[in-house]
Amino acid sequence: MKKLTLLIAVACIAAFCVSFSVAQEKAAPKNLFAERDLAKWDFWVVDESVKVADVFSFSNDGVLNCTGKPFGYLAAPSIYKNYKLSVEYVWPEGVEPTNSGVFLRINAQPKESFLPRGIEAQLAHNSAGDLWAFHGMRINGPKDRHTDNPNHEIVGPLCGVKRIEGAEKQPGQWNLMEILVVDSLVVVTLNGKIVNWTNEADTTPGKVGLQSEGGPIKFRNFIITEL
Repeated sequence: MKKLTLLIAVACIAAFCVSFSVAQEKAAPKNLFAERDLAKWDFWVVDESVKVADVFSFSNDGVLNCTGKPFGYLAAPSIYKNYKLSVEYVWPEGVEPTNSGVFLRINAQPKESFLPRGIEAQLAHNSAGDLWAFHGMRINGPKDRHTDNPNHEIVGPLCGVKRIEGAEKQPGQWNLMEILVVDSLVVVTLNGKIVNWTNEADTTPGKVGLQSEGGPIKFRNFIITEL
């Protein structure tokens, strides 16, 4: 079993490299933060009276600051299916690391939930790299790393794949998360190390986004390369 797992992991790494090479040939990377204008982005939080600038705002150096409250997210306006997505994030010094995430394939926002219908690459401290799928989106993995709850009271049908290992830096240091999304394949790399993957992810196209959930976090260089 361990040998089979290793072979599959190697195949995923190969797919990652090949797909990225194809992306470089067919499309240029796009920095979603280049314009520093969030007017066209989708913004959703549990308190409708809160404005985007109260939760997400750019500093002069191009860093996107997120307060983490109230719960919700910010999503880029375009719809994507296959791509490589990367983002740097940091928990500010002197602040207790909390929770956040990178959303993939957002395709709906149920009114009763602060989470969209889509897939999340977890950024929560000590869990960065976990994968979750909400509101009926599907994602499967090995039994020892797979979670399936068809009746979750907040996010409806919920499933997930726990990370293989951790690769987070200490709070106050920047982390780089890279996510390859190709049809049913999702590979999560954190600080140069593959920490999670599955070849059984829902292929519904959707938007990409960043989560507000808990406390302050900073993002920079939110870059997508379509495949």
